[in-house]
Amino acid sequence: MVICLVRYNRKYLPAIVTLFNSTIQRVNRKDYSQAELNEWIQSNPDFDLWHETLTSSYCLLAIKEGTLVGFGNITSEGYLDLFYVSHAMIHQGVGRLIYNELEKYAVLEKAESIYTDASITAVPFFTKMGLEVVRKQDNQRNGENLVNYRMVKKLVMR
Repeated sequence: MVICLVRYNRKYLPAIVTLFNSTIQRVNRKDYSQAELNEWIQSNPDFDLWHETLTSSYCLLAIKEGTLVGFGNITSEGYLDLFYVSHAMIHQGVGRLIYNELEKYAVLEKAESIYTDASITAVPFFTKMGLEVVRKQDNQRNGENLVNYRMVKKLVMR
């Protein structure tokens, strides 16, 4: 399996939103109710807002045989915002590959730490990457509470 990491390109935007929604529906459903998932997914995505978010950060796409299989983005300050891997590629090293490159970017940018607001589902992965849970967070959306966790990893400056 050859996975290529490429920088964000708008031509992948529909695939990014599709992967985002699919991952939430297929992977996160073990930790969230369908009502919570319905508040999380993007049924009518604002593609311009997505594009702005992804271009204003360092965003990497994982491509396998021309198909998007994962993506993640991080700011120069170390905020890891979006991080999603296709349900078919979970536990195959795609997430680790993306994460390691995002961390390298954060180090190059001299970020003091990497921090994220991880879903219940993502906490074990980010723990393996060296992040620690700082606090549980409640996010109310139309009467649904999407619990997530602020996680942080201090970076060693090289």
